[in-house]
Amino acid sequence: MKNTCIKAYHEMEERYSRLVLEYHGNEQRNLICDTVGMVIDAQGVAPSIVVTPGKNLGGEYSVEFHDDYDKQSGVFFEELIKRLDIGHCEI
Repeated sequence: MKNTCIKAYHEMEERYSRLVLEYHGNEQRNLICDTVGMVIDAQGVAPSIVVTPGKNLGGEYSVEFHDDYDKQSGVFFEELIKRLDIGHCEI
């Protein structure tokens, strides 16, 4: 079953790429945080992470790649979305 609670939004511009994951509670935030950590360990990359709290325990978890000459972000984001079982990503 696809995870329809966590919303994913992808933004890309030349060598910059960002995936924003919109969460709705501490459990989802912790799941995203743990999963991002696993993908970082598995792929050996170091993206920038920005967590922006919102209202009612929700917020946004952003994973950003700057100067992404080797296009590592695409492989990273695909693996992250797969592990989180997100069925759709907005562009």
